[in-house]
Amino acid sequence: MKKLYLVLILLILALILVNYYNETGFDFNDNKAQINESEFNIPDNFVVENQTGNYLELYDSSKNITIEMTHLNNNTSIESYFQRAANETMTVNNETTTMSNIDVYVTYRHTDFTNSTQAFFEKDGHNYRLWGLNYHNDDMDYFSQVFNEIISSLRPVDQGYIA
Repeated sequence: MKKLYLVLILLILALILVNYYNETGFDFNDNKAQINESEFNIPDNFVVENQTGNYLELYDSSKNITIEMTHLNNNTSIESYFQRAANETMTVNNETTTMSNIDVYVTYRHTDFTNSTQAFFEKDGHNYRLWGLNYHNDDMDYFSQVFNEIISSLRPVDQGYIA
């Protein structure tokens, strides 16, 4: 009989804890953002500012940097998107690089005040564009690190995460 009471007490305690976490909003996915059927870790200092099905905007208020992420049409090649952006008049440089073992096509724009970078890539059969706006030259390493973090953590929603 004592064992039955112990099991009952443990079940009640488990229900209280589950209810507590639901009430306080505790969620293991709090630091993740979803775009279409994919999700990624939101980089430190960034918050989601705007979001629709295939578009997401992240903002870092400490450095006044905005990153727009777009899930592109998978029927158009990444190279086509890249060439279109590279041919725009404001583009000053472009390159192909590798981030997290993914080929990334990058275009750079520069004004007197700030820079912007577009990165086009394909991952898990989906095409994406990251567009970083309003960053300064001295934030270039930080900016590259954030892009790399987004690309490396991007995965299908149903795939899950490995800690």
